[in-house]
Amino acid sequence: MIKTLRIFCLAAALIAAGILFYTKAVAPGEIRDSDVSVSLPEEPLEYTSSQEVSGAAVSQSVYGEKAAETIESVNDILYDFSAHWDNTLTGSVPGQIAASAGLEPSVLAEEDYQVIRRVFDLAEQTEGLFDPTVGALTSVWADGVPSADQVSWALTYTGWQEVSLSDEQLSAGIGRPGILVDMGAVVPGMAVQAALEAYQEADIDGGVITMDGAAAMTGTKGEGGEAFTLGLRSPMDSDGGHYAVLQADDVVICTADGESRLLNPADGYPVETDLLAVTVLSEDGFLSDAMSSILYMQGLDKALEHLEESDYQVILVGMSGEIYLSPPLRESFTLRDTENFRLAD
Repeated sequence: MIKTLRIFCLAAALIAAGILFYTKAVAPGEIRDSDVSVSLPEEPLEYTSSQEVSGAAVSQSVYGEKAAETIESVNDILYDFSAHWDNTLTGSVPGQIAASAGLEPSVLAEEDYQVIRRVFDLAEQTEGLFDPTVGALTSVWADGVPSADQVSWALTYTGWQEVSLSDEQLSAGIGRPGILVDMGAVVPGMAVQAALEAYQEADIDGGVITMDGAAAMTGTKGEGGEAFTLGLRSPMDSDGGHYAVLQADDVVICTADGESRLLNPADGYPVETDLLAVTVLSEDGFLSDAMSSILYMQGLDKALEHLEESDYQVILVGMSGEIYLSPPLRESFTLRDTENFRLAD
């Protein structure tokens, strides 16, 4: 299933602790918009930005002399990346696939095809619980709770098996019009990974980014400064308090919880689960984003089977506040709210 309606989910998932975000990004000594009031020193070590990219809230904080140009470069990467996978745009990868409905399959660039192949492999492995063809469903839920008739209509245009893939031709085709591929469950993770790689290649001291339930950080807060710490938002606290903090450099961190509004492709309604939240850490942003959704929807018993995975680490929060960690995370995870949460044995 797909993470849907995750607008401004950074407040519902991962929040960079101790970082202040301004309304608009401004260069040293420059005010671009009349509604922005920011006071910065002539040569600040920290540069912050907060904006919306394709409906997703994006915040960055970068340290170093080239912080401003790095943020600008990353913003360009995010806009291009999001547009490339936006199913509402005819020129995007999902748009190309939708245009092939009932016609010849669309031949994709190899890199794009491999992403599509991975998504549909996960659909098969989860027996359709993770379904990338929920575009019609996400559209009827976009403006609030839809009617039963709207959900029923959208379900007739949902089904991962309707899409045919050819590894030889690098093509994807849809049998009938109306079925839309929705990549919302993996795009934020992949985009944040691209941003993280840009940070690592740039001449900066460090940086942190959050985007629609995904986050990443690298380096330090200034030359020789302290490491970044990520606050994990409490699924029991509507005011945005943190139940724990985490240190995790150079990985993509994605969270799925009740605010993610994950839809069950079997009935078209928000998924029911016995987990409050799932956070997944991996160097592979695709995997981190996808697995946070999958484990959340599968529930605690199935999710517990993934604590020993080598490609990613997991934080599971049960309904009673019990927390289960992959063993490598025990040293970097610090529980703050000991009243409502406890580490499971």
